[in-house]
Amino acid sequence: MSQSLLYRFPWLYINGLKLYHGQNFENRYRYMASLAKSGNTILEPGCGPAIIANYLPANSKYTGFDTNNHFVNFAKNKKLAVFYGNVLDKKNYKSSDIIVACDILHHLAPATRKTFIEFCWQNCKHIFIVCDPGKTSLPKKGFWQKLGEWSEQDGTNKFKSNYFLTKKQLLGQIKNGFGVIKPQIKRTVREFGEDIVAVFYKNGK
Repeated sequence: MSQSLLYRFPWLYINGLKLYHGQNFENRYRYMASLAKSGNTILEPGCGPAIIANYLPANSKYTGFDTNNHFVNFAKNKKLAVFYGNVLDKKNYKSSDIIVACDILHHLAPATRKTFIEFCWQNCKHIFIVCDPGKTSLPKKGFWQKLGEWSEQDGTNKFKSNYFLTKKQLLGQIKNGFGVIKPQIKRTVREFGEDIVAVFYKNGK
C-alpha cells in the first residue's frame, strides 16, 4: 500500500495537524486528557505518534498500538508503551479505564468500523472517547479530492474520501452508539472546529 509523506515522518504529521487544526489542536487533546485521573489506565488503538500521552496526568498509565512502524518507533523513543498492532485484531486490546479512538474512524473502511467499536467498548471499564472530524463539506471530484486522498494514505488500506463522515452522519452514529453502545449509556458531545469529541460513560457517571 502507498503511504503519504505525512505518515512516513512523525514530525511532519504532528506539525501538519497543528497547522490544520490551529488552536483546536491543543484544545481537543487537553479536553480528552482532562477526563483521565492519576492512576488511570489509558489505551489508544491506532495511536499514531501517541500525541495525547503528552497531555495526560502524571502517574496515569498509557498504552498505544498502531500499524505504522514510523509512529511506533517515534513513540518508543519517547519511552512510551507503544507497540505494533492492528485495531481490527482483538488480541491487541486489554481492559483499561479509558479507551481513546482519535482520528482513526475515517481511516477504517465502513464495513470494519462496527468491529473496531465493539473491541473498544468490550475492553473499556469506564470511559470511551471517540474523536473524529465531522465534515461540513467534502471535496469535489478532481485534483483536491485526489490530493486529500493521497495525504490520508497511511499504508494500511486505499483511503477514499467517502471514508470521512459528514457532521450529520457522525452525530447520527454517536446517537446510535455506532450500532454497539446501548441508548441508555450516558454520552456527551463537544465540538472543536470540525472535530467532534464524543464521550461514552460506561458506568453512567
